Amino acid sequence: MMQNFGNSRTSILTELPNGNAELGEAFAVIISDMVVQSGITNPEAETFEVTQKSWRELAKKPDKTPEDAAKLDKLFKESIYELAESYLLFIARQTKNLTGKIDYQQYESYLLKFRFGRYDIMNKPEYLNKVKVQIRNAFKKMSAHGEEQGDNLIDKHDMAAYIYALCTRSRHNESGAFAGFEIDGVIKPEEYAVNERNLFEAEDNLMSLKLRIAYKALH
Repeated sequence: MMQNFGNSRTSILTELPNGNAELGEAFAVIISDMVVQSGITNPEAETFEVTQKSWRELAKKPDKTPEDAAKLDKLFKESIYELAESYLLFIARQTKNLTGKIDYQQYESYLLKFRFGRYDIMNKPEYLNKVKVQIRNAFKKMSAHGEEQGDNLIDKHDMAAYIYALCTRSRHNESGAFAGFEIDGVIKPEEYAVNERNLFEAEDNLMSLKLRIAYKALH
């Protein structure tokens, strides 16, 4: 007799059909290793390559055709969504989530264990309270794409915008003035550390702007 698991148990398969938990775990481990504490880079951390080498080589091409630009856009979005679904699938496994959409309590429990667990925060009440405020700030920004209102869930679109934002860096002209953003398909430790610190802060900042731009670019 075929066993009926019901919609709640199978919805994660519908929500994250392209998720690869092993890829998600690799991403989780590498970005967690990028910082020794909020805003401070681990000098021994690795860079994470979101896109294939062929994508990055085409992106460096000086005179790209419209076809090149379309190909870059398509492949980048595919890479972003594959990683977003994979990371969410890994988080879902850690938190026993069955929907593929993470609520605040699940996000908090995941970060307390996977991102902050090495600091033995459960035995440091004052530090734990500070960390929970940071996690709440991060969740609000991710679930609402850096804006005031959201659905209080982190789904694959929110996570894709987050990863897109992590790949986005500020560009400056010869005089050092801000000249917009650029994407190179990699997440570097020193840039991730700054992005994470901004994500953890309550105010609307550069990471908030990157999240809004990323969400609009993906949709």
